[in-house]
Amino acid sequence: MNRLLLVVGDATPQTIRLALAGTPERIHVVATTVVGPVDWLANADDAGLRRAERRVAQAEDALEGLVEVSGETSGIDPLQAVADALPGFPADDIVVTGAAADIGLDEALMRFGLPVYRVGPPPGLAARVNRQIREITRGRDAGKLVQLIVGFNVAAIVACLALSLLAIFILWLVGAY
Repeated sequence: MNRLLLVVGDATPQTIRLALAGTPERIHVVATTVVGPVDWLANADDAGLRRAERRVAQAEDALEGLVEVSGETSGIDPLQAVADALPGFPADDIVVTGAAADIGLDEALMRFGLPVYRVGPPPGLAARVNRQIREITRGRDAGKLVQLIVGFNVAAIVACLALSLLAIFILWLVGAY
């Protein structure tokens, strides 16, 4: 039995070992790049790729000696990551784990015709943010992109105003204003 382990975001070694249920012969770990909103706006993809490489190494270490394991990193889209990995690794099923793996991902992975299982804690805020960023990068929701950009700009303006008022207040206190 060959198992494809899709790691989207951080996963503990204990969670990764849960992928051994059913005693697969081989596991191929695919860790996607998870980019936060600030990283995405700053175009800081290198940091996300380095984190994905660390997740692959951690997963390989967690499974070493228990099963034959291989791994690779991928871009931000988990569906594309699985599509790229399946021709080189004939998986019998897909196991999804990671803090940024959203619920909709399980359903989307069904298109590959393989059973899909999830291990680890349920998705949280990181999963929702990661899904929104994936939708924006695919060009599916321009409204969210505008909201994101406007939100960051409004936050920056409010922060500047607060700092300016604080500076004026301090100058007033010391009598320089």
